Amino acid sequence: MIDCNNCGMNYDENEYGFCPYCGEEHLESPEQEEKTAPEKPKEPEEGAEKAKQDQPRAPGKTFKFVIIGLAAVAVIGVALSAIFALGSSDVTVPDKYATIQEAIDAAEDGDEIIVDIGVYRENIDFRGKNITLRSTDPDDPEVVDSTIIDGRNAGAVVSFRSGESEEAVLSGFTITRGGGLLISGGSSPLITKNVIEDNSAEVGAGIAIFDSSPTIQENTISGNSGFWGGGLHVEESSPLIEGNIIQRNNSEYGSGIVIYSNSSPIMINNIISENTADQLGGGVAIAGNSTPTLEGNTIADNSAERGGGLYIEDYEPVVENNTISGNRAANGGGFFLVNSMSTALIIIGNEIADNLASFAGAGLYMEGSSPTIEENTFIDNLSERLGGGLAVYNSTPVLLRNVFENNEAEGEEGGGAVWVSGDSALDLEDPDDNVYTNNTPDDIFEEE
Repeated sequence: MIDCNNCGMNYDENEYGFCPYCGEEHLESPEQEEKTAPEKPKEPEEGAEKAKQDQPRAPGKTFKFVIIGLAAVAVIGVALSAIFALGSSDVTVPDKYATIQEAIDAAEDGDEIIVDIGVYRENIDFRGKNITLRSTDPDDPEVVDSTIIDGRNAGAVVSFRSGESEEAVLSGFTITRGGGLLISGGSSPLITKNVIEDNSAEVGAGIAIFDSSPTIQENTISGNSGFWGGGLHVEESSPLIEGNIIQRNNSEYGSGIVIYSNSSPIMINNIISENTADQLGGGVAIAGNSTPTLEGNTIADNSAERGGGLYIEDYEPVVENNTISGNRAANGGGFFLVNSMSTALIIIGNEIADNLASFAGAGLYMEGSSPTIEENTFIDNLSERLGGGLAVYNSTPVLLRNVFENNEAEGEEGGGAVWVSGDSALDLEDPDDNVYTNNTPDDIFEEE
């Protein structure tokens, strides 16, 4: 490596015959000139020197210096961009470290690692370090799509399992062909603006969260497949899951999200769509004494055997101001509620529309439950047998100020708006303050 005599920049003289920063041609030291000096040229014949001076400059030489100038401008521009992008960071990939893991291993808390566009075939672990790892521009979808961490089908692609704090950040990558993200051990990183796609794992193919409280924000989690939780699996954890697109994942249970075992996530303003579960919970499955809050989400066009949009078992959630539409299942097209006897289970202010059940409860199917169902809109739901809007089995729900409109049950027993089994009872105000409009073949059918 040598320093340019013109601009002072350092460069590899074996790679370049000129300075790539300013275009100055490489001049050897006097010692080098002495060692490699060519033979003295012969004296030109008389008049030859003048003829040479009168010749026009060779086009090739002019072009060479134009290219040199353009290359210098480009390199300087890239260098300046890198300087501004790095800020106080002292680690980058691949400029300083060949792999992301090497950069992480060399980093200290507070460092920022900026990764250039490319495919990085590795499985990385933050190893307890509270650092920021990001692409060159997490806000540019083209950059995110082109900055790829490929897990080579060798387990979790990115791991946080050593108590990383909220100061640990992963942003602006496509994470694929592995087990997605593993977050455990009391970790609480920020996962934001990533594309997490085409991963597979038994549990939590996109993101698996155990005993942790991360923030999962503004990611696209798509095309992942597993057994429990195609998109996300949350167990004994309390993450914030906000503003994500969770779509086209598949699994046996909880294709979009599984929330399990004493978990209390907050789910706000997510789009959970086109997920397919073979058994239950096409969009979201919640069980095991969990108390999540679902607010402002769109849960649409998901499918399962039970609970096309939502499957709810034995817990006390708040389900508020969500749009639950276009979901499909045998029972509980919109959602399926079972063994949730606590009146603390509140379903309020949701729009439950255009869902389909091949048997019962196109909007909502419940069994062995006593929820408070308040100020929801059940509209245009269709059951091929019972309960277009709502099917009630062995339950005592409280119904307050809901709207049932244009719901239909095609079976002989009907229940266009609500179908009620003989061992169930509706808890209604007197007079009934729910609104029923154009339900077919009737509003309420109560089995004797």
